[in-house]
Amino acid sequence: MDNYMEHFDRIKKQFEKHIISKEDCWITDLYRNHKGYGQFNLKVKLKRTRMNASRVSFMIYNGEIAEGMFVCHKCDNPPCVNPEHLFLGTHQENMSDMVAKGRSNKGSKNPHSKLTEKEVFQIKVLLLETNLSAERLSILFDVSPRTIAYIKKNYIWKHVSSVVSPKTVDRNIDRNIDRKNDEEWQQLNLLDLLAN
Repeated sequence: MDNYMEHFDRIKKQFEKHIISKEDCWITDLYRNHKGYGQFNLKVKLKRTRMNASRVSFMIYNGEIAEGMFVCHKCDNPPCVNPEHLFLGTHQENMSDMVAKGRSNKGSKNPHSKLTEKEVFQIKVLLLETNLSAERLSILFDVSPRTIAYIKKNYIWKHVSSVVSPKTVDRNIDRNIDRKNDEEWQQLNLLDLLAN
């Protein structure tokens, strides 16, 4: 037990040497990975291990971390190692916390997204106000018909509302009834549909 405490005290002293600020968030001078989390090198029984500094801080000041648990930040500041800003959560709790705080890559923040929130809003309005098929909308917005179908069923882009004023709906229904042919519809400026 004494050997463990001696080892623990050495790690704590080594870790605390890297803390350069103990304002609200504790900041270290440690190397940060691409997500901004500080990296701390542990040497245990002649074996080197690199760990997130926030995880090391939690273990030093708050105790053990059960297997499968994540160290999460209340402050949403990845380099912070203030033990009062850290809490344990499952992977799902960590993801839910990220979404609740608006840090997820949903919508146009996702680097693989071909659409913007504005375009999805337009698609949702067109789905409500017209009888355009998913195939036709997929051509207009350069996405697959499956993407349009998923938007329609609200499987994806749930955060984009399709609520529009009744005045806009009435005006656009009248316009759709009056159109002479499909070519005219394709040339219609989609942004004009949303103008009040």
